Amino acid sequence: MNLSPIFKLRSEATPEIIKLLESVTLGTNGAQYRHLDTKERIHTADNPLHLSMERNNRVIGNVTFCKRNATWYVRYFAFDTVMQGAGKAKSKSKSGGLKREIQDFFNQVIRAEQPFGDVNSLYAYIDPNNEKSLWMSETFGFKSMATIATQTFSRVGLPKQTDVEEVEEWELVAPVMRSAFEHYQYYFEDHLKQGPFYVIRDDENEIIACCKITRATWAIERLPGKLGGVLPKIIPLVPGLRKIIRPKKHAFLVPEAVFVKDDNPKLLEALFEGVLAQENKHLLLWWIDETVPLYQVTRNTVNWGMLHRLVGVNQAHLMVKHNDRFDYDKSSPVYTCGFDFV
Repeated sequence: MNLSPIFKLRSEATPEIIKLLESVTLGTNGAQYRHLDTKERIHTADNPLHLSMERNNRVIGNVTFCKRNATWYVRYFAFDTVMQGAGKAKSKSKSGGLKREIQDFFNQVIRAEQPFGDVNSLYAYIDPNNEKSLWMSETFGFKSMATIATQTFSRVGLPKQTDVEEVEEWELVAPVMRSAFEHYQYYFEDHLKQGPFYVIRDDENEIIACCKITRATWAIERLPGKLGGVLPKIIPLVPGLRKIIRPKKHAFLVPEAVFVKDDNPKLLEALFEGVLAQENKHLLLWWIDETVPLYQVTRNTVNWGMLHRLVGVNQAHLMVKHNDRFDYDKSSPVYTCGFDFV
């Protein structure tokens, strides 16, 4: 590896890396938020590799990869104010040399140079409204390959009775989930297996709807849309909305591997309402490839709730940097792992 001394490679996050990640506000022109559970979540990353930039015992930048066999996910990409540029006008600043070294590191990884093994692609999700992140990803040679919808599902009142039940055993849902999703791009099971899972069964005890959930907590500084800047100030004053969003400590659920028999919209609604009731939460954020048949069928037929009416559907781009060995099947949807977004 031809990295300058400022760069450090580690398999475990240091307190200084965590401190940087906790301080960073994500987003620019759209939603702006901070992760409040980074200290716990970073230790659950699958096969992590932390590339940090350090000066005077201070971490000024960090890129964390989750090594998933031949594809690596870029889980954290953060810089403090010393390193952050404002777009192309800053490209020749004092941070330019460090950016070139990061780009060289990316190139060495996908060239499968030692000690990285057979890696054929890096991928990340970027908010297209975040011009700074979008420009940075394109600077490092990432290209947009798919569009991911950020679909909210909210309820002020929760059902008192539901057919949804929680199960902990991966073996109970594995046949259904593997059949539905193992052919998707970027499908993997490290986080999926950990549950918890929620299911609906029919009279023959067959699973007719299920999902895995991830629990998350953010501090929200801005919401998407024209009123996004003022909504966090108004929401605590509105009785219904303040149940759905608490900007200073916003707890919500992220579903993944969402299976619904026959792509039935009413069944999807029942599943999501039941999950909220079981968890005593009022909001789901569902990141889903827009081409997934279930989403295509339900996007205009499900009652997504109050927050959806305020902010609509937002998008993220799947950004990929790859070599000639990478085989991307555009006819197959992208599997979206909840951990990757929170």
